[in-house]
Amino acid sequence: MATLLNAPAKAQVEALDLLAELRPYRFEDQLHLIRAYRRFLDDSLCELLCRESVRLSTVAPDRAVESAELAVVIADLIKDGGSLDNRRIYQLRGYAWAHDGNARRVLGDLRNADESFMIADSWWEAGVAGVGDLSGYEPLILDHKASLRIAQRRFPEAFEILDRIFSIHMGTCREELRDCHLAGRALIKKAIGYAEMGEPEQAIRFLHQAEGLVDARRDPRLFLCLRHNLLCSLTNVEQYGEALLMLPEIEALCRELGNPLDLLHVRWSAGRIAAGVGRVEEARELFQELRQEFAVRGLGYDAALITLDLTALYAQAGALAEVKKLSLEIAQIFHAQDVPREALAALLFFQKAVERERATAQLTREIGAFLEQLRSDPGLRFERIR
Repeated sequence: MATLLNAPAKAQVEALDLLAELRPYRFEDQLHLIRAYRRFLDDSLCELLCRESVRLSTVAPDRAVESAELAVVIADLIKDGGSLDNRRIYQLRGYAWAHDGNARRVLGDLRNADESFMIADSWWEAGVAGVGDLSGYEPLILDHKASLRIAQRRFPEAFEILDRIFSIHMGTCREELRDCHLAGRALIKKAIGYAEMGEPEQAIRFLHQAEGLVDARRDPRLFLCLRHNLLCSLTNVEQYGEALLMLPEIEALCRELGNPLDLLHVRWSAGRIAAGVGRVEEARELFQELRQEFAVRGLGYDAALITLDLTALYAQAGALAEVKKLSLEIAQIFHAQDVPREALAALLFFQKAVERERATAQLTREIGAFLEQLRSDPGLRFERIR
């Protein structure tokens, strides 16, 4: 099976031509063309659409889902008797469905993402039975599945999958799949899982290990992910001096990649670092600017969280009038958002503390930490903070 991992140049060019033919049309018309004309039932085009889905997931998640759906339709319509036998077709279907699940995971649709992976697993098991992985798809499918398990907070499963990916790429399996860069990617995902579990020290350990494996030139965005997650974890364990030294490099990489949201989040980290090293006025200015920018972009939850960071600075300075004013602003933001019930419970507790003039900087940070964790773990329950 010629995959885009090792496909002849002619197959890649033909796939690019077919994608260019589809692009001018709306999604519904693209589906019609694929179903109507056999030339679109091409395994290399299916793979290319999967790669497009991954690329689009960071900038346009809804289009990423559409690209993955097109890949699924192509894989489902390819029949035995051409250049592919049944097992290879089944593996291609597993690969396409895994990308559909990944795109839905990025979009936040975890239930349908899980269903897509169940379908992917069924096709994959049928395709590898007795013959193994004929295509080199397995590490890519596992990578997407691990991301879903982290999003579902099924961390032991995610870590088991990531350890398997690491083993594949570090050469204990097929030599042609050995890839230190992708082994480093698995370690980065493992670090993200530990960070979400509230274990930044473990995250730092795996990120440092990944630094020696990841090729920044091959995937600048993955390198940015590594460095930014390391920055956040160092900030969380109050290693502000080391984090401060990293900031210029990470800001420069964000500007080079041209993703405004990445830069906003790095500036948020910069504000927390400034507060940590005692540059309070600089931190206040950054938080003020950023909460406005998040609000303008419709990112209300982020705007509320960064307002809590700002509130902590005023609480630390004993500026109770400002604390009360900002707590009301947070309440307005939250009531305008579709936030979990537990977020409102935490906010109510905080407002009562403000009214009694007991809203310390420590309490404000603890409420902010809970709300941040709640975003990735909607099942979390708020327990009164003493």
